[in-house]
Parts: sequence; structure tokens; C-alpha cells
Amino acid sequence: MRCQKCGAQIPDGKIFCEKCGSAIQMVPDYNPEEDFTIGSEDHRAEEETKETVRPWWYRYRYGLLGLCLVLAGTLGYQAAYYYTAKQAETAAEPEEPVFLERPQFSVQPGTYDYSPLLTISHKEKAQGEIYYTTDGTTPDRGSRLYEGAISIGEGTTVIRAVFIRYDSVYSEEAVGTYHVAFDYPDEPVFSVPAGSYDHSFSVALTTEEGCKIYYTTNGEEPGYDSKLYRGPIYISSGLTVLQAVAVDEDGGMSGIVEAIYDVTQPYVPPAEESPPALEEDVVIP
Repeated sequence: MRCQKCGAQIPDGKIFCEKCGSAIQMVPDYNPEEDFTIGSEDHRAEEETKETVRPWWYRYRYGLLGLCLVLAGTLGYQAAYYYTAKQAETAAEPEEPVFLERPQFSVQPGTYDYSPLLTISHKEKAQGEIYYTTDGTTPDRGSRLYEGAISIGEGTTVIRAVFIRYDSVYSEEAVGTYHVAFDYPDEPVFSVPAGSYDHSFSVALTTEEGCKIYYTTNGEEPGYDSKLYRGPIYISSGLTVLQAVAVDEDGGMSGIVEAIYDVTQPYVPPAEESPPALEEDVVIP
């Protein structure tokens, strides 16, 4: 053992240093660093023991917790954004109006060689009115009120109709396009051409089979109310304007044909007729 003060060797059994006279300390001085080191080693050994029994994720628990918080925040933000956008979209879009069934046309759209009569109906007719247009514009309460069958004339006609209930509920719109092209009969043919003549004559009129001929001799245009041709027409002296038109079985009318006749036949008064001879009196004996 050495002296803790001067470092001299102290023989066994001695309790003081012969060189410096210092007493020998039998119990070593307390060193707190040694206790700290010993405690740290014990704590480290304990932690290493715990590391062997804890699950693998325990070491990364704080990182995993942070990742879960980030994911939860992202999902929450997306859900809130989707809900807000959906609410805004719903509020911006107006509700689609509810329409009743469209009116029904009695004549299908198409091409015809006669004037069809179109009727428009609706199953709730007693609860509202039908309005229509013939120029292709959208019908409403300011359009024509349907009150009876519509005669579709020659050419192209676009009919649009809508039913409006008394509580202002509209139906869907019915649309029909009609093309009418008449098959006109041939014009009548005069047997005597127009011109000047020095004597009276008769004019025969002909047309295609199944047609009637109407005519006038006073300069007015012929029609359904004019004279019906039944036989040759006598043209007397003077100026005569003969006009005629042919009408087929469907009412189709041809163009009007005209001929002007100027007859200069001199006037010859009719011969006086002699009175009948009187029979002689018969005397009966």
C-alpha cells in the first residue's frame, strides 16, 4: 500500500506513513462519477433487455404516429373539400323543371300531295290549353290557341305545340314538319284557239280523265263556284273572254287557261215567221 499523500510505500501493519507521517485511510474516498457510471451501465443493460422483448415498431413509434397524423389530416382535408365543392355545385345547379307529356298529332310529319287536316290532342286537355305556332318559333301563352283542326297548305310547314296546364305547368314540346306538294291536273285544252273570227262557233274543252272543268265568259277567274263544263260553249258575235280551270278528285286545281275571241259577224235579224194558214171551214151538210 502506498501513502495517498506522498506516495511512499507503507509496510503492512502500519497505519501511518513513516515518510510524511500521514494516517492511512482504510476506506477509499467516495467518487460520485463511479456511481453515475455504474448506474448508467445498469440502466443501459436494463434498456437493452427491454429492447429484446418490445415489438419492432416500438422503436419507430413516434415516426409512425407522425405519419398517421399526416394521413389523417390529408384525408380529412380531402373529405371537407369534396363536401364543400359538392354543396356549392348543388347550390349552383338549378333544379330541372318537370314537364308533362307532349301533345299528340293526328297526322304524322312527312310529305303529302294534298292538304291534310291536323288535330292536336292531350290527355289532360280538360285541365289546360294547347298553344301552337306554324313558323317554327317556340310556342307559349302568347301563341295561337288551338281551337280546331289545322289545314296544312302547300309548301313546308313546321308546327310546334305545347300543352299548358292551368297551374302554369308546361308539357314537353311536340314538333312536326310537313311538306305538301300538290299533284296538279293538266290545264284544259280549247278546241278553238283565241283570235278574231267573222262568224260564231262553239268551243269544246278537254282535260285529263277524272277531272272537272269550271269556266267563265265574263273575264272573272274561274273556281269551284263557276259554271261546270258539260258540253261545247257557243261563242256569239262580239268580244268573249273564255277562262277555264281543271279540278281533280282531291280538289287539286290546275292553272287557269284563257282565250279571247273577237267575233265580227254582221248582225242578221231573224226572219219573220209567217202566221200559220187557217184551215178552211168545213161545212157539214
